[in-house]
Amino acid sequence: MITLIGTSLAKTGLVFTFYGGSNKCETCRFKKSCLNLEKGRKYIIKDVKKVTHACPLHKDGKVKTVEVELATIRTSIETKKAYKGSTIIFRQPECECTSELECEYWDICHPEGLLNDDKCQIKEIGPQISCKNGIKLTEVILSL
Repeated sequence: MITLIGTSLAKTGLVFTFYGGSNKCETCRFKKSCLNLEKGRKYIIKDVKKVTHACPLHKDGKVKTVEVELATIRTSIETKKAYKGSTIIFRQPECECTSELECEYWDICHPEGLLNDDKCQIKEIGPQISCKNGIKLTEVILSL
């Protein structure tokens, strides 16, 4: 997928979350090229092109054309479902914790870029997580 990103950010391997555009983007002629990603998703830059365009919103006043794809995401799933290569429907664990202040694994269990009911493939299996609510969880890397 081709999109535009600030030249200072345009580096192969950079992972970023797309949050959408500014009100100023509504009148920009590059709007369809720049705002073509899904809000709330994580992407990784696979290739940086030489083409640049002016953009008053970015620090250096320019955006660069880049090729991106959805990034893999580190999260946790029920241990009984953790099989490398299998396809799952992602669901955040139901627990009593409400923030990273209550649980050291909050960010892993509630990852940015994944939504409940996303169909994902398990790319890697990590260690088991010691959930203080007694849920048997395993850390995994998922791709959409």
